[in-house]
Amino acid sequence: MSKEATNITWTRKYWDAIEHLYWAPQYLGLQSIPQRFWTIQDDTVSIPRDMTNPTGPLYRRLRSRDEYWEYVRRQEEPLNHIFDLTFGIVPGDVIGEILTEFTDAGFGHSYDMIGAECWMRYRWGRYDNVTQPDGWFVAEGSVLGVELKFNAKTSVDQLAKYIMLFVAEEIVGGQRPNLDLLYIVNSDPNRFFEEQTGIGADNLCGDMFDYIVAPVKNSHVNSFLRENRGAVESALDRIRIHTINWQTFCTKLSAFSRRLGEGKGDRTLGRLIDGLVAEVARHPLSNVTLD
Repeated sequence: MSKEATNITWTRKYWDAIEHLYWAPQYLGLQSIPQRFWTIQDDTVSIPRDMTNPTGPLYRRLRSRDEYWEYVRRQEEPLNHIFDLTFGIVPGDVIGEILTEFTDAGFGHSYDMIGAECWMRYRWGRYDNVTQPDGWFVAEGSVLGVELKFNAKTSVDQLAKYIMLFVAEEIVGGQRPNLDLLYIVNSDPNRFFEEQTGIGADNLCGDMFDYIVAPVKNSHVNSFLRENRGAVESALDRIRIHTINWQTFCTKLSAFSRRLGEGKGDRTLGRLIDGLVAEVARHPLSNVTLD
């Protein structure tokens, strides 16, 4: 990895934007309530009802500038954003070259990354709160889901949401030879999935339909799975579960970056990949050591 990527990466621009929005939330459409509108009585502050959102919460800043950075760096969501940005820019054939190193799908796939567009692609209501995968990649012969974990756990309920996505994709685009679900974790990858779901990574099958659907809390997901039982059982027979740790992920990406040439396109791609690797390594829960 280059010295440039280790010290100053493109991801710094992301963090600059996040910090700016934290201190200036009006640019997100949020409005502060100045103290001149407060009514203070003993330890209670009241504000006019028409200055609140009648269906939503009130927010306040809890952290100073230094405390904010320590807090936000430990969250999974910002790293998910950086992962999305990286693979949203990387060309589809390069995504295939990078990510299928961790699956059995084989090389040659050109993936489109689908994010918040899932609701349009699968004709769900935009605000149904069905599911938002960390990484969702579709190709002509392959579908790949990626779940990113630092200190969070997984569950059968979460697995069921990915199964729903696989089935929804095959309804829209036809059955695929390759259905892969990759977990990237900061713990022992060989034990992670089975300990938290009660299912061996190699044992997923159609006979597990009832076991998979029973704990599903979201009514939209539960209904979809039950209404498409045959397709779900077929997908369960074909989905392959893979688990790796963040060290393996970063080592493979760094090796890919080092193989790139010196042309402008390769240098841009290398900077993009190096920034993601450096950001993962900076995460306090990734357990990654860079060479």
